[in-house]
Amino acid sequence: MASKTLNKLHHYLYIIGLILAGESIYLIPYLRKTFQTSMEVVFGITSTQVGWLSTLFGIMAVLSYFPSGWLADRFSARRLLTFSLLATGAGGFFMFTIPSYPMLLVLHAFWGITSILTFWAALIKATRSWGNPGNQGISFGLLDGGRGMVAALLASIATAAYAIGAHVQESLSSVLLIYSLAPFITGIIIWFVIPEEHYSSSPQQLEQLGTDRKEGVVKALKMPQVWLLAVIIFCAYMMYVGGFDFPAYAEKAYGQSKTFGAFLGTVRDWMRPIAAISCGFLADRFSSSRVISASFVVLIITFLTLCLIPPTANLIWLLWVQVILASLGAFALRGVYFAIMQETGIPISLTGITVGFVSFIGFTPDTFQHTLSGWLVDSFPDIMGYRYYFGMLAFVALIGLLTSMYISRHHFSKSRSTVSQ
Repeated sequence: MASKTLNKLHHYLYIIGLILAGESIYLIPYLRKTFQTSMEVVFGITSTQVGWLSTLFGIMAVLSYFPSGWLADRFSARRLLTFSLLATGAGGFFMFTIPSYPMLLVLHAFWGITSILTFWAALIKATRSWGNPGNQGISFGLLDGGRGMVAALLASIATAAYAIGAHVQESLSSVLLIYSLAPFITGIIIWFVIPEEHYSSSPQQLEQLGTDRKEGVVKALKMPQVWLLAVIIFCAYMMYVGGFDFPAYAEKAYGQSKTFGAFLGTVRDWMRPIAAISCGFLADRFSSSRVISASFVVLIITFLTLCLIPPTANLIWLLWVQVILASLGAFALRGVYFAIMQETGIPISLTGITVGFVSFIGFTPDTFQHTLSGWLVDSFPDIMGYRYYFGMLAFVALIGLLTSMYISRHHFSKSRSTVSQ
């Protein structure tokens, strides 16, 4: 009985470790999500330069998705995850020293490698190993919902630490310390809670695996629903990145304090577990494509109001509504868009190839959107840059809506018959 209890405890510690790893590693590379204006002050850089930091990170990340799977097939998840977390945390400690802008660029490129190349596929593989074929939805649902809880909790702690700082540099330094310690400590935890399970393949098996993958890539690329899923994720990810600008927008458009901006960003992050979990249940009941369509409708309306309604002091309540609705819509999309694979009948045998391809396409906004938003803000007077940016996001959400509606109306019946193949 004691052994069974210990095994059950270790089972839960396993998924908790993955949840902590899955979110803590991305806190510091995405620092601008909540603390952009503080970064500009402390490091003496512009909005465009902050955008270039995120763009360089995004380029390295996108280039790392495919080889990430290759590494995950050859090294244990325990070793890859531990290395990634410790290396990312170490980079955060270096950022704590307030390095020069060129070194910040190198640092963000480094994080693109440690948080994707040696991490992403290993995290997905470890999550699949934690569950079984009958509860993969629960496994990944717990991972994403749990990541949202961790993100919101750590953002709350960081915001509280920021608020008690005597000046901007001291406040941001407190955040950097927290965001660096989180992945570093998690890396140590992962080493003890993830088993050293790695099944090596013979050279003949690896050769056959390579042949099967080539055939699978060709087969996946011929399926229209794979391309449609890539479009959905591309549009959804632009919505998610668009939410990064809310704290800075509150400060520059409404004249609010940096502490207010940080608090607004924290409220935004708390929407993630609420949206991901609740919309997961709704997707099971009504279909993923319908939930995605509804989410895009909410985002179109929200970003249009951000674009068309000038901010004034007596409309601060509207900003709260806009941020909450946009966050719920964006996080709902992130929580359910991969479920379209089941709805459209993408075969289970092509899951890995499909995820790799659509991630490569869908997450490309990381390579340009941050720089685009920074350029718009710096290039146009007052807040016109933000209004143009939000208008563009409303248009992208419209493309996402039309794509999800197409999926909902075309049932891909032939593909569904092969979903289990």
